[in-house]
Amino acid sequence: MSPLLEIEGLCTEFAQKSGVLRAVRGVDLSMEPGETLALVGESGCGKSITAASVLRLVPPPGRITAGSIRFKGIELLHLSEDRMREIRGNRIAMVFQDPMTSLNPVFTIGYQVAEGLRVHRGLDKKQAEREAAAILSEVGIPAPMERMKDYPHQLSGGMRQRVMIAMALALRPELVIADEPTTALDVTIQAQILELLDRLMAEHRMGMILITHNLGIVAERADRTAIMYAGEIVESAPTADLFANPLHPYTRGLLASLPESGKPGEKLATFAGNVPDLKGEFTGCPFRERCPIGEERCTKHMIEMKEAGPGHLVRCLKAP
Repeated sequence: MSPLLEIEGLCTEFAQKSGVLRAVRGVDLSMEPGETLALVGESGCGKSITAASVLRLVPPPGRITAGSIRFKGIELLHLSEDRMREIRGNRIAMVFQDPMTSLNPVFTIGYQVAEGLRVHRGLDKKQAEREAAAILSEVGIPAPMERMKDYPHQLSGGMRQRVMIAMALALRPELVIADEPTTALDVTIQAQILELLDRLMAEHRMGMILITHNLGIVAERADRTAIMYAGEIVESAPTADLFANPLHPYTRGLLASLPESGKPGEKLATFAGNVPDLKGEFTGCPFRERCPIGEERCTKHMIEMKEAGPGHLVRCLKAP
């Protein structure tokens, strides 16, 4: 079986007056059809820019400066903009973090869900509306024909996120990128949205990149997990293996920061120091200044990924 998505050596930069911000630095990722790949890391590590790069939607002044992004063997970085538009939404879809900034406030829900069906599948207005209502029903929106007349501000946060999922899945894409899809929702609604995504992924055999900082969600739902720090993938492995045997000091620190007892006053592990300035030129491991096991040699050269076990890759000189 050929990979659904292969990313090799991806670099995405932002030219700024104060220097070039290297947001994504040599990222390698691969995933299979129907697989859920979690991309995990703290805010600002490059997760969302990696996703935007896959869709070739990096906001200006950002640009992809190196690498390869192959979707089912198609090199996306070589496609014309017209051809890329055919793939966006149709074969690769995105569920954004904040539906209020992604949904257009001046169009009804029905119009926005039906628009992709008209553009990509050539349905007429009546056909697109019927299909849109069916999709809204599928994602758990009650009385979909009535809700189609509503505007985004008339729906709750959970309902708006369901609309975003409906828009993303309307054309039955082969890959869905979900960027923090439940961040602004309460715990109960979060669980409903994630269960909905799980069900739809399984029913339609879609692959999913799940971008999150919530390790609880990752443990329950991801087949594979990639840990990102300062624009680099520092560890990737089957999820169960990564949680049972974390090898990179950053991964260990993330897992150690999870509450265990849930009791008030429980002390959580923290990282000393700060994330390196990605505008600067530096060699060696970007985590070296915060690493509890770092050595002088960690500052000398860029650290390559190495295989520590079946499917388990780590970017650390001291990993086994």
